[in-house]
Amino acid sequence: MASSLFTQSPPTYTIKQRPTSGYRCWQLLWSILLVLAIWNVPQCALADANQQDINGIIRTREMALQALNTRDFSKIEPYLHPTFTITTVDNRVFHKVQDFENYWNQQFSSSIKDIKMTLKVDTPKRFLSPETAVSYGDAIATFYFRDGNSANMAMRWTAVMQKFQGRWTIQSLHFSSNLLNNPVLNGTQQVGRATTVAAGVGGFLLGAVGMLLWHRRRKQPRERV
Repeated sequence: MASSLFTQSPPTYTIKQRPTSGYRCWQLLWSILLVLAIWNVPQCALADANQQDINGIIRTREMALQALNTRDFSKIEPYLHPTFTITTVDNRVFHKVQDFENYWNQQFSSSIKDIKMTLKVDTPKRFLSPETAVSYGDAIATFYFRDGNSANMAMRWTAVMQKFQGRWTIQSLHFSSNLLNNPVLNGTQQVGRATTVAAGVGGFLLGAVGMLLWHRRRKQPRERV
């Protein structure tokens, strides 16, 4: 019995080696590279696949600019989403082409002769989904007044584009401007001041002529009966 105890082999123990710091660094590096690869491949594929979509968005923007500058809104109507919204700088909201067209034509008042707009797009464009994108940038509206003067108004614009029936359409369009730098208001005020001055001068001259005629009539001798 005692001999069997001494003849048994000693128990074996498995010693687990801890990973060295170098191994952990390589593991972390490969993990980062794997994440970057997974992140970049879809982005590159999306950029390549959406080149045709980007051209479609540019086409829609050009048609919208032509409609504003030529006042021919039949050009932009096919490029508007059925549930589109246009918000102007004076906080007016429009959901129908005819209503916006009437509003735009009303801007050509007795003092404003024409309005021309130019657009500048900020990059990069943002695709929220394969069928939804956001585009934004600067805009310059040049107002031509009937007295021969002109003035520029700087604005910002943001457009939400949505693909509808295979065409990129404007779902939402918003304009904003600096309220402290409004050439239309300044031009209207100048015209108003000029009209007031002209009316005052005209009234003064008319009164002076009337007084002169009245004095001359009083100096005429009366005929004796």
